[in-house]
Amino acid sequence: MQDDIDIKTIKKRALRGVMSLTFRRVALQVINFFSINIILARFVSPETLGIFNIGASIIAFFAFFSDIGLAAALIQKKERPSQEHLTTTFSIQQFLVGCITAAIFVFAPKFASLYGLDQSGMWLIRALAISFFLSSLKVIPSVLLERELKFDLLVIPEILETIAFNGLLIGFTMAGYNLWAFVIASLVRGLIGTVIMYGLAPWRVSLGLSRGVAKDLLSFGIPFQMNSVLALLKDRVVPLFVAKVVGASAIGFITWAQALAFLPLEVMNIAIRIMFPTYARLQEDKGLLTRAVEKSLYLTTLFLYPMLAGLMGIMPGIVLYIVHSKWQPAVPSFYLFTLAAFWGAISTTCTNALNATGHIKVTLRLMVFWTVITWILTPILVVWMGFIGVGVTSAIISFTSILTVIEIKKIIPVRILPSIGMQVASSVFMGGTIYILTTRFVHSAAGVFSMVGLGFLIYLVSILFLDGKRVVREVSSIVRRHE
Repeated sequence: MQDDIDIKTIKKRALRGVMSLTFRRVALQVINFFSINIILARFVSPETLGIFNIGASIIAFFAFFSDIGLAAALIQKKERPSQEHLTTTFSIQQFLVGCITAAIFVFAPKFASLYGLDQSGMWLIRALAISFFLSSLKVIPSVLLERELKFDLLVIPEILETIAFNGLLIGFTMAGYNLWAFVIASLVRGLIGTVIMYGLAPWRVSLGLSRGVAKDLLSFGIPFQMNSVLALLKDRVVPLFVAKVVGASAIGFITWAQALAFLPLEVMNIAIRIMFPTYARLQEDKGLLTRAVEKSLYLTTLFLYPMLAGLMGIMPGIVLYIVHSKWQPAVPSFYLFTLAAFWGAISTTCTNALNATGHIKVTLRLMVFWTVITWILTPILVVWMGFIGVGVTSAIISFTSILTVIEIKKIIPVRILPSIGMQVASSVFMGGTIYILTTRFVHSAAGVFSMVGLGFLIYLVSILFLDGKRVVREVSSIVRRHE
């Protein structure tokens, strides 16, 4: 039996999801960004931030092996998943999660010794493992909400998690707890999110296994998850390698630069949550799917590209007048990661369309290619150039995202350049102008914030001049359907 959602409802809920997730997630990421990369960065060393990210990378590495793509398979299915589907998915995943959490807990001292971490670093790894286990319990309620495209409810646990985590983190850091602040905040975050999610999407937890159901789900789930595993090997294992070669401080610089460069990608992350289930519902109608992909590209880049360009423009002022000059070595890496983020808007949209239409093996081949290149270039460039080699590798590989455009055009006649051209032109003009003004005339934090406002005005005038009719039309369509 198919879900009882017609095309009109899909459009309305998807657009409502865009609005809900955009405003809420952007606000939350601003909180995260300022809490860790601005406020805490003033009081903790790059090494402390690096240790936290080493712990997070260890958990992320093992976490991917706990998910064999069953949740994604449930979302992608045309038919409504039965209780048997849900029970089988939950049982398999929790068995894997439980084994991995136990293993991390037991071997935490070994990981701490490998990276030269003290007792607090070891317990941070264990706390993150427990938080990971708690978060895994949210999978089935999340799937139920995503299939119904009820993204406005999905964001509520994230709001409460973020507020709790950052509030506790700042409070305990100011009280002198250092890494233990991360331990406490991580545990509370995992508990709060799980409790709230079950309140929003109640599901009677049950255990059981159907071989037929498992086989059906795994036919899509395993290739889908292989993409995630390869992304993990490409993006998460590399920092662990770099940490061993150049130390925790270098990881602190890398993760700080990535956090700033990828902050605008929260617009993309919001879109991803909506793209995959929405594209999956439209896969039978190539015309509607094409328009949906083009609209996604247009709207995400309308907001994403000026944010990237604006950050590049004010970066000199951020380091000197808002954070601290001790982060200056991370600035070149920031610009390299920002270049990679530019291409990410295009490749991520195309990849989601490929996955949602069942072309999972195509994206798997692309991910294999990117992973191999990353592991070839990163060790060479890190040894030769130091930690900045990670950013250089990311920038080089980002240009191969054109391959995703080639693949999606084999399926639907999506137009890329008309969907992003005006946003690129307006953003480059604004970013260049702001960079010149910042480096020549800004000498305080107030001056940096004034450049943010000026950049917004420059971009707004520019994009309305170049493409005003379409901007008004697209934004108005979202507002009308959201009402």
